[in-house]
Amino acid sequence: MFQYFIAFNLKILLVLVVFGFIMGKARQSAWKVLSHRTGGCLILDFFNLIGTPVHELSHLLPGLLFGYRVEKICLYRRVKTAAKNGGALGFVKMSHRGKTRGQKLQKGLGPFFIGVGPLFLPPIFLFFLSALLPASLRTLPASFGQGMDSFFKALHQLSSTDIIIMFAYLYVIIGVSLNMELSRQDLHTAWKGLLLLECLFFLLSAMAVLFHWNLSRFIDFLFHWNLLIASIGTIFGLSIHLLSLISSE
Repeated sequence: MFQYFIAFNLKILLVLVVFGFIMGKARQSAWKVLSHRTGGCLILDFFNLIGTPVHELSHLLPGLLFGYRVEKICLYRRVKTAAKNGGALGFVKMSHRGKTRGQKLQKGLGPFFIGVGPLFLPPIFLFFLSALLPASLRTLPASFGQGMDSFFKALHQLSSTDIIIMFAYLYVIIGVSLNMELSRQDLHTAWKGLLLLECLFFLLSAMAVLFHWNLSRFIDFLFHWNLLIASIGTIFGLSIHLLSLISSE
């Protein structure tokens, strides 16, 4: 039982929170430099155009699931507009009454999923989006695992349409992953429901042992997929940060 409980915390929760923190720091540093330049603002706006709405929807959907009422929502702001309004590229304001026991439970557990939604839901979104890709693109990761020769051979066999779709998907991955960071407000919101989430992990672990569920493959799949998406965002975010430092000298 404790094996699953530890796996939930280390392979899912800790990995996403750590990468989310790193991406957030790299992105904020680059944002401070690039936001003061016209070209830099256009670069940030280009990737935020897809990433920011997905980020805010990742707050909104858990909120609706846990019975929260939406008061105000903004899915996207340009960088210059955001700089004049506290720096927020988007926001979702929600409230919860929590009168009955069920509603109080929702109110207690909901803040965590609302706060960390941008770490959990974007990888799921990208996974389902990848299912819509042509078969020639879906097999690229497998060919990469077989060696560079197989990978470059598979790339050479792509049609012009496949290449366009591949770059479009890479744009979505980069834009979404760069916005998977957690703000201070996100962490503050998530902290409120962390204890209940740990109770949920413990309950799932106990049920897995009781009903002989094999959760190892499910946990490993989530771990590797989230690690892939988070790594892309982290590498790209750090690259932007490095370039911004070089260009500022």
